[in-house]
Amino acid sequence: MTSGFSNTVVLAAIFSLFSFQILPATGGDAKFARVFKDPIRTIMIENVAGVTEIRTWPEPGVSVTASRASSPDNARIEAEVHLEQPSRDSLKIVANPDSLFRPITVTVHVHSSAQLSIRGGTERVSIKGQTASLSVETRTGSIAIYLPENSNADLSLRSLRGAIESRLPVTLFGQSDSHLLDGRIGIGGSPVIARSQRGNITVLQDSVSRIATATQVSAKNDFAGESNGASLKPATVNAAVPPLSGEGSVAADDVIKLEARLVNLNVKVTDAAGKTLPVLRKEDFIVFEDDVRQEVSYFEPITAPLNIVLLMDLSGSTEKKIKVMKKAAQKFVDSLNPVDRIAIAGFSKRFYIISNFTTDHKLLKDRIDDIKNRHSGTAYYDSMWATLDLLEEANTTRKAIVVLTDGVDNSLDRPDDSEFDPMHGFDELLARATEADATIYPIYLDTEYETIGRGGRSGHDAYVIARKQLQALADQTGAMMFKAERAEDLEGVYQQVSAELHSLYSMAYTPKVVRKDGKWRKVTISVERPGAKVRTKRGYFAR
Repeated sequence: MTSGFSNTVVLAAIFSLFSFQILPATGGDAKFARVFKDPIRTIMIENVAGVTEIRTWPEPGVSVTASRASSPDNARIEAEVHLEQPSRDSLKIVANPDSLFRPITVTVHVHSSAQLSIRGGTERVSIKGQTASLSVETRTGSIAIYLPENSNADLSLRSLRGAIESRLPVTLFGQSDSHLLDGRIGIGGSPVIARSQRGNITVLQDSVSRIATATQVSAKNDFAGESNGASLKPATVNAAVPPLSGEGSVAADDVIKLEARLVNLNVKVTDAAGKTLPVLRKEDFIVFEDDVRQEVSYFEPITAPLNIVLLMDLSGSTEKKIKVMKKAAQKFVDSLNPVDRIAIAGFSKRFYIISNFTTDHKLLKDRIDDIKNRHSGTAYYDSMWATLDLLEEANTTRKAIVVLTDGVDNSLDRPDDSEFDPMHGFDELLARATEADATIYPIYLDTEYETIGRGGRSGHDAYVIARKQLQALADQTGAMMFKAERAEDLEGVYQQVSAELHSLYSMAYTPKVVRKDGKWRKVTISVERPGAKVRTKRGYFAR
């Protein structure tokens, strides 16, 4: 009897901690906040789709704010953020948006005595202030850790393909390079562990003004009242968040910069007759960047698995071809290797995922079979941008996009209609494709004959520009553009693309000269075989 009463009291106390309010939306934004008044020592945060921001403040409790820009349903965000308390002094926060393309920003204010564990994804994670312990990991998102000038911390930082930089003086332990750092700040103490697959990790000095502002704001918040939280109000924290470049400035001698990028290349090699050379080794390749020979540190043969996104134009211009397109796409899936990971997406006015990455060919073909023509609009540029986002989730080097389209974005054939203004123009898309690790194979499906009557000469001009843009994407990423005069030609074209994909070598190198000056770096590759011809991306901008 006593035990049951005790459990009831504990549960009541725990549930009383959850006091929340849907904050009024401003400018179409959705936001809500919850405040936990009692001290919480262990905090676990998972937000793999959106930005995560951690701030220390003097209060013993925790403030959680979740927000999303331009949400049509302001209240819905509450159901997508889950808060759990395994015990009275621990808290788990999980942001689970209903779509990866509607990410949630999570901002959490914690006391410096908290033990933090954070799991991010493709977006940045920033932690301002020192806590009792910190463990954070991301896939491609950057990690910024702001520590007070007088911090005492033990650092263990790892990024497989990103760069590591400390703007605070660090006493190094053992050997460090551009992808790892073990060391001590001050006399050592609180553990700071950061891991990322591709994101940059930076340690900076926390802003004195931020700490002062957080203290002032905290003093204004209402944390008084009974322990049941009846009068508890959500914290409204507007701590100053200075830009990255303006914080933590220290003398140049105190800066440890470990900056390097891994340049990934997909490479096609043929003999003089145009046949693929299939048994080359790493030692057969000679790589130059701006005429400086580079050392290949990573190599995969043409038999290694690929990560491929098949992107299909399902706009009105393809409406009468949809059955043939679906049949050809299904045969394309069967032509790929069983170990290749394949995702399928489509677009008309909007981008949408038909199937995420899988090796299950039957599932993929079933999903293709369910495709319906969406009729409205052609948001080609924005859909290619979203496809590059999707491909970032495949954390490997052997990545490719196969896009079936006529290439005519609505901004080309309807330039005066603001409804069809893309978020990303072609120049921006091409610049991103240049930086990406993916090889892009456009399949140009010629729809000009059927649609040219609608736009007259201006319609023809749109198609001319579209073809040039598709060719530019292929050229810049070391691929080829294929053309299907009719939908019935697609099956044969897809077979050519499949053969092309499975003739790619993948390799990577770390540049011997590292300068982030934004200038173009020319990449050239040769193979020590008579008559060998090599195709790869032309280079990259050193940003």
